[in-house]
Amino acid sequence: MGFTQPLLAQRALTGTVHDAQGAAVPFAVVELPARHLGVQANQDGYFSLPLPTDLIPADSLVVSALGFQRRRLIPATAAARLQLQALPVALTGVTVHAAATPPQWLGPEEDTDRFGFSQNGLSLEKNTGWQIARYFQPTATGYLTGARFFVKADGAGNCDKSLLKTPFRVRVYTADGPNGGPGTDLLTTSVLASATKAGWVTVDLRPYNLAFPAQGVFVAMEWVYTSDQFLCSYQYTQLLTKDKKTGTRYGQSLGGRLTTQTQTWYYTIVYGWRKFQSRNQTGQLRIGDAAIQAQYMP
Repeated sequence: MGFTQPLLAQRALTGTVHDAQGAAVPFAVVELPARHLGVQANQDGYFSLPLPTDLIPADSLVVSALGFQRRRLIPATAAARLQLQALPVALTGVTVHAAATPPQWLGPEEDTDRFGFSQNGLSLEKNTGWQIARYFQPTATGYLTGARFFVKADGAGNCDKSLLKTPFRVRVYTADGPNGGPGTDLLTTSVLASATKAGWVTVDLRPYNLAFPAQGVFVAMEWVYTSDQFLCSYQYTQLLTKDKKTGTRYGQSLGGRLTTQTQTWYYTIVYGWRKFQSRNQTGQLRIGDAAIQAQYMP
């Protein structure tokens, strides 16, 4: 499958992603896998994908979204209305037992370093996807009942207040991906959260009945573009030249700590999941570990 000739001369493919009932599919991914190009739709399903000038008929478009079947197709017009089919959901009974021990939080106790993760270039036109995930594996079987994310100010001057309040999406994966990384989606419902101030943001995951697989889980923060109101310009000074510059930021900063052994992975649409690695082969150079916690119920 490939693109028809009218599309080859266009500079971008724009459109929306919908489900079978016509409702917008938020934050769907639209990509050209062979070209390592892709964008994430906004919460209204709108996307704009820049197209390479040397696009050929052999190239195909892939559309995917949380809770929907992946689709490969041939777009034929400049404005595309793409439809996805929902994945079948198997409903199972839930039995609630009194826990012998209270739920416990796994992961870093607090944000201890002046270190963090952020998505600097996010905008409606440049929405290429960014996730930070941390791995957890309890010593016994149980359920994932909550998650925490340390949201912090990032020193962007007048932008800090709006950046802190930017919504993000919570993702949960089984550790069954390549090289033991994030793989199967466990949380197939789109769950958004946001902070009111710097510090831990707690998300209740009890309604989703998420069991801890034997191989453990990854809990991730996903940066998503939801509204222009969270896009902010700020002033900064270049270190070398001392020139005054204007920067643009979108989205919160996720806190972290520096360590020699990280449990943190990162994701982009272009390259997929990768684990943060020390550049020093001895492992002595400290690298970032995300300030994410998981609540475990035995």
